[in-house]
Amino acid sequence: MIKKNPITSWCKESYEPQIDGTAYVDETASVIGNVKVGKHVYIGPQVSVRADEGMPIEIGDESNLQDGVIVHCLKHGSVKIGKRVSLAHGCIIHGPTEIGDSTFIGFGSVVHKSKIGKNCVILHNATVIGVEIPDGKVVPTGAVIDSQQKVEELKDVDEALTEFKEEVVEVNLELCKGYKNQ
Repeated sequence: MIKKNPITSWCKESYEPQIDGTAYVDETASVIGNVKVGKHVYIGPQVSVRADEGMPIEIGDESNLQDGVIVHCLKHGSVKIGKRVSLAHGCIIHGPTEIGDSTFIGFGSVVHKSKIGKNCVILHNATVIGVEIPDGKVVPTGAVIDSQQKVEELKDVDEALTEFKEEVVEVNLELCKGYKNQ
């Protein structure tokens, strides 16, 4: 379902999502408001991308939002998702947030009010709130990263995780292309 956002007293404009023709949006997904979706993006079943408070949500080329992902932003922020980003099943991304290119966010993870660098891996059920994570860092499964001190303790992404996140992108690119050709 693709909808304009409603006009409210504090949001003077109504926005309609801009979705590249090569992107795939599942019929059960909801994309509302000031959303820009790049080339070859896969938006899976039950995804909610909601920019109905007027602030922008941008999803970069070749990214994927898997089943049940929620992306939302309040009226005084934005969400920017880079290119080749994977948002795995059931994660929540809430603005203001920026996610760098080639980053993986795992199942059930929550990212809020943060800046995540390029080539990062946030593993399953992790929580990242109010921090800036530099390029190439891994957040362990179940970790709560809510201070810059905790960020400084993060390890670098290894070769196995790099290969894993690239494989996830490639699989979802194939899904996007396959669904678009049906």
